[in-house]
Amino acid sequence: MILDDLTVGPAGFQAGTGWAIKPQGACKGDVCVPLPTSVRRPDGRLDVAGLAERLGMGLVADEAHGVWALGPESAATGRALTTAEAPPLELPRLDGTLFRLDSLRGQKVVLVAWASWCGCREDLRLWSALREQLHPRGLEVVTVALDTGGPDAARPWIEKAGPNHPALIDARHELGAKFGVVNVPNGLWIDEDGVIVRPAEPAWIEDPHASSETAAQSLDELPADHRDVRAEIRKMTIDPAVYPAMIRDWVANGRASQYALEPHEVLERARPRDADVSRAAARFELGEYVHRAGDHTAAVAHWREAHRLQPDNWTYKRQAWNLADPESVRTIDAYGSGWLDDVRALGAENYYPEIQP
Repeated sequence: MILDDLTVGPAGFQAGTGWAIKPQGACKGDVCVPLPTSVRRPDGRLDVAGLAERLGMGLVADEAHGVWALGPESAATGRALTTAEAPPLELPRLDGTLFRLDSLRGQKVVLVAWASWCGCREDLRLWSALREQLHPRGLEVVTVALDTGGPDAARPWIEKAGPNHPALIDARHELGAKFGVVNVPNGLWIDEDGVIVRPAEPAWIEDPHASSETAAQSLDELPADHRDVRAEIRKMTIDPAVYPAMIRDWVANGRASQYALEPHEVLERARPRDADVSRAAARFELGEYVHRAGDHTAAVAHWREAHRLQPDNWTYKRQAWNLADPESVRTIDAYGSGWLDDVRALGAENYYPEIQP
């Protein structure tokens, strides 16, 4: 949440964070956190610093631009999700019209995170095909492009797939702050009542080992960078048949599906979120804000700090690397890191966690 003042009205705070201010405190779903009286000012506005401290929200300033960023809560559950109720999400389509996630109440929803800087951009046609098969049985697919470049970055891939489902643009990477998405492709499931039944996890629908235009070539025939990337991708353990089969089971069996989790299981599986992760989200949002304002040098400084605070957030890293040099997978001077170096350090087999049934 970007702020130009360290006080905020209750409605604005709820719109930006999902936390409603009630007599008993700050509330999200069935979770309420008591607030000290000092947080509520006599004029009805709220003290942002006090709220940040009480809820474990990273609060970071950019003095040169006169703004602050407030990260998501970390103190309520220590997880990326505070409740299994899906948080409000409103994002634009390619034409700029806004789409509200809660408009799909009454349908099962698979929310799919992708990006123009990921090979999973080619999967949009397959998500479109799966949606056409299962939509008559109550499933809607919503694809979300995590692209600071906005509609222009995502447009070629969305138009190529021609989906009938909502195809949205997330320039601020809200899926990270609200749902805990740290890599793409990722998916999460929301039931007819707006309750998350599977949190963010890898969502492959096609084999990345064989999906690129160069996959049929011998590694020896590829340019060095491509050869090294393909070699690392081949080490990743990915079965593209698993996730679509799980979705079909859920569509057929609903709550009785072995893959539909109870709310407490969803929270247990949600990614951990501590104060550093919250500050990383604030740093990334500040970087996005000043980048959009035309100060890319300041954006790099914020994004470097986001990478340091949350080194396992690949959407932060890959987005920043892509804006610096879309063609490079090697170390980029501005960040002192790059895809190949970081994947090799982690171990390619650990890049995508194994899906738990």
